[in-house]
Amino acid sequence: MDFEKELNEEQYAAVTAPDGPSLVIAAAGTGKTRTLVYRLAWLVKKHNIDPRNMLLLTFTNKAAREMLDRAETLIKRPFKSSHSGTFHSFANRILRSHASSVGFGCDFTILDSDDSKKLLRSCADDLKMDKKHFPKPQVLQSIFGVISGQMGDLADGLYERFEHSDVDVEDVIAVHDLYQKRKKEQNAMDFDDLLIYALQLLEKNERILRFYQDEFQYILVDEYQDTNAIQARMVSLLAKVHKNIMVVGDDFQSIYSWRGADFRNFLDFERHYPGARTFKLQINYRSTPEILEVANAAIAHNPDQFQKELKAVRPEGAYPISAQLRDGGAQARYIIEQAQQLNRQGVAYSDMCVLYRSHFHAMELQMELARASMPYVVTSGVRFFEQAHIKDVCTVLRILVNPGDEMAFTRLIELFPKVGKKTSLKIFRKLGGRVNLQTKEMCIKVEEALPAAAREEWKKIEPVFLAYREENLDADPGEIIYRFNKAFYNEYMVENFDNSKYRAEDIDGMIDFTTKFETTEAFLSEIALLSNLDAEPGAPAEAEPADAFRLSTIHQAKGLEFKVVFVLFLCESMFPSTKAVEETGDSEERRLFYVAVTRAEDRLYLCSPEVRRQRDGGIIFLEPSRFLREIPPHMMQKDHGFF
Repeated sequence: MDFEKELNEEQYAAVTAPDGPSLVIAAAGTGKTRTLVYRLAWLVKKHNIDPRNMLLLTFTNKAAREMLDRAETLIKRPFKSSHSGTFHSFANRILRSHASSVGFGCDFTILDSDDSKKLLRSCADDLKMDKKHFPKPQVLQSIFGVISGQMGDLADGLYERFEHSDVDVEDVIAVHDLYQKRKKEQNAMDFDDLLIYALQLLEKNERILRFYQDEFQYILVDEYQDTNAIQARMVSLLAKVHKNIMVVGDDFQSIYSWRGADFRNFLDFERHYPGARTFKLQINYRSTPEILEVANAAIAHNPDQFQKELKAVRPEGAYPISAQLRDGGAQARYIIEQAQQLNRQGVAYSDMCVLYRSHFHAMELQMELARASMPYVVTSGVRFFEQAHIKDVCTVLRILVNPGDEMAFTRLIELFPKVGKKTSLKIFRKLGGRVNLQTKEMCIKVEEALPAAAREEWKKIEPVFLAYREENLDADPGEIIYRFNKAFYNEYMVENFDNSKYRAEDIDGMIDFTTKFETTEAFLSEIALLSNLDAEPGAPAEAEPADAFRLSTIHQAKGLEFKVVFVLFLCESMFPSTKAVEETGDSEERRLFYVAVTRAEDRLYLCSPEVRRQRDGGIIFLEPSRFLREIPPHMMQKDHGFF
């Protein structure tokens, strides 16, 4: 095997690095995986290192299998590395041998997500939390995981999370403590516990720590910029003796702080490992030079980062297009026209992708795609109007427009405590199968029919229904949604969804979107083009078309690549998101933009509508995103695609 011939100069330098700590800064599209695989092969072929003395840590089983399989192909023999894999699989393996040291039996059970939720629900019920404002198990599961991964203080993290809600943090702590106790009693760990107890094992038992320090002479970590505090601490302990640690990643692509990832683990590597060698992979094999110029310019304005510049090997191509459109509808029609034109030129729809910061940015586009009968798939989840929170708020409008809409009424009252499917259907039929909530009399009848635990919540939203007729709000569906959200649903989201902040942005975006419709009925008729609100939960999804246009959030698209990429709503307050900037500044938002740009291979369209309607009927002028304004004009071709 001729390593020098098969690798470029940058990759070869990293692969053949001498012993000691090494930081590999691998920019987008520069062959990060190839470099890691060849490093494994180099250690075996050139240094006769037994694979069992290597530890490769990644974030997905798929990535681990791919790298180990490719290493086997290179060295032409089995690559037996029993502990390599994800951080969680590694933690599980060492705990299977030593769980007694942290108070568990080695035959402990790993709770899957559903089992964990059920146990959390049981703990909450036993502590009588069902009568109070209290988060759903999936919300607790997510919060406990992020806080533990950051090695943060539970109380501080909870107070920050529920600062603006009615949730009693002391109640949440009580459930957490009982949950921990029950898991110990049942000899069970959840997914987060694997990391927590593995670290505890290494920190508190010198003999066990020394065994694994001796065992793993070489440690390689993929996507190190996405590690949290526990993962970084675990790696630090394991590498302390041999110090042969190589971490690979890209601080420019650190976009998961909301999951607990801390890119400073990557930035501070050289400080934590004195004498570390640093290697940069900057030769990009994915994109044209013109796209890479835009990517370099886009990220250059971020402070606190390793400076690097993507270099192209591909020949020159088309300039990225900065498309200035009138509004969201014009943006949607422009994208469809460009996509159809490219398709006629031989580019498959499946090789094109529309990327966006938030789900609600794709509303108008999904509408226009439906009108154009153009096949598309939302690779980042369900279509916008099929999301649970959007369907929930739309039920209010549906029951107001059609008092006989059984599905809307039952879905609405099932949001309240102690109301399940059987109860909701029983109430609907008791009320005669027609519930005209525009009258005070009917609102009172519904209240009397509800379980006692649900009545106070119902009283909060009664004024919303009555205002529909009294204030003639048929022409303003957004106002109805706004009032329902303010009176009830915003708190409901905090207690029921782990990503309530992003769902709230979706609802705010939809409220503004409703202003283009003259009546509530017109709005509901239009969204029926995109979704079947009466579909049963869990119904099988339609088969994906063979050649479908792709829509995705940028977060979900990381690691993917497409011949053509469109980026939506590059406007101040939308991308970057105002909420994100207020909380943490614009650095991660800029990294998110960089990730979007570097998904494109051949063509890149950066779209910035100029106006957007607001809930009050007014029009706001949108300023182009700072990310667009930071790119020198000569790097892009402008297109005023007004319709």
